[in-house]
This record gives sequence, C-alpha cells and structure tokens, in this order.
Amino acid sequence: MNIISEYIKYKWKAKGRHGIHSPYVFEFVDQCLRTPFSEEDLRLIKQYISCLSKDSTTLEIKDFGAGSKRLSNLRKVKQILKTSSSKGKYGYLLYQLSKHYSFQNILELGTSLGVGTLHLHKGNPNANIITIEACPQTFAYTREKITPFCSNNIQFINDTFEHVLNQNLPVFDFVFIDGHHDGKALLHYLEKIKPYIHNETILLLDDIRWSDDMLKAWSEIISFEDYHLTIDLFRMGLISPRVNLQAKEHFTIKI
Repeated sequence: MNIISEYIKYKWKAKGRHGIHSPYVFEFVDQCLRTPFSEEDLRLIKQYISCLSKDSTTLEIKDFGAGSKRLSNLRKVKQILKTSSSKGKYGYLLYQLSKHYSFQNILELGTSLGVGTLHLHKGNPNANIITIEACPQTFAYTREKITPFCSNNIQFINDTFEHVLNQNLPVFDFVFIDGHHDGKALLHYLEKIKPYIHNETILLLDDIRWSDDMLKAWSEIISFEDYHLTIDLFRMGLISPRVNLQAKEHFTIKI
C-alpha cells in the first residue's frame, strides 16, 4: 500500500462541518470533535505518557495478531509507545468521544500500554471499561503503571479477544478495536461482538490502513448493511448500526 497516496485521497475527500447534511454526523463534527480537554485531565495524561516515553523496561511481547512491522519481540516500553496510535489527535478523539457521548459501558480490544484506556477513562470517569490484553508481560506492566492514574471501574483482562468474546459480556455503548491488525480477524471480531452492541453503539476501528488486507476489510465494512453509519478518519474508522435511524451513508471526515 502507498500510504502517501492514500493520505492524499483521504485529504481530497475529507469534509469539515460544512457540507454535512446528516444531523448526527454534523453533531459529531461540530460538537464532539470540539470537546476540549480539561486542564487536569490533560496534565495527568501527559504525565503518564511522559513516564512511558522515558521507560527503558524491556517487555517480551507475545503477539496474537499481525505483530509489529518494525519491532522485535523484545521491546522497550518507550519503543512501543512510539508506535501507539492512541496518543496525539487520535488519543484526543477517544477522550472526546467518551466525554461527549458519556458512554456507560466500554470495551477495548488491545490495552497495550493503556494510553487509549486512560483517554477513555478521563473522558468519562464513571464509565465501566473492560480492556483486554493477551500479552502477559504487557498486561502486568500496564496494570501496575496505570493504576495511580485511574479509578477502580476499569477491568483489566489478560486473555485473547477470542476467548473473552465467547463469554457472557454486558452490552457496550462503545467498542475500540485496537489489536490484531489483520483484515480477516477484524471482520471476525466484528461478527463476534454483535451480541454485545445495541443500535447506537459506536465502534472505532484502529489502523484501517495498516496493510492492503486491513484496507480491503474496511472497504467491505463500509458496504455492510449492518452499519448505516461509517466514517473514514484516515488512521481509524468509525461505524455504528443506526438501523432505522438514518439512511445508510459513508463519510470522510478530517480531524
């Protein structure tokens, strides 16, 4: 995949708040994407990321997905942080979504270092978050490091996505899929998640342009009748069923 070419195409199609005729998507752009950080939340998130960025602790990564394109299985925490998409504007997006929509139940597939988890938690500290990380060392490290920055309503699970999704879970208002990075796996997990979402659940899919395979899967998802709302945010894709709430429509939005 030519990522530069993909970005040019994205920028060409991407819209701001003007020219959007869907009331729901207009609210997403006009209000959700304008939700500001509180100074205290921003300070704590920056503090956590700063701690990670200086940490040379080496973790043995047990990958259950596509793996990293650049790193070996022995990785320093600060190296892992550099590849995280849950910081910067995409971390901000997680915070904005959580704060604006006040999700009560959140599922995160792929905790990694917990940067995305912390953004979601600070956006709505009252939300019940279940976050899953299959790698034992990453799980143990993150749970210890993030605990001082969050309250007790985050449930950390060290297990595979497949095993957890075969159990009895609550219905979620928001699902963040940030792991595996394989097109077929992404489609599989979306199918497995169906019993645990409602008609207005928002699902955010990470790294939709990680590979040709992921982009192909994203193209298929756009065509699914199960999701009447699909939004291309370049690195991430946002989808929601919203059946009978709006006509099926796809948007490309700049953030």
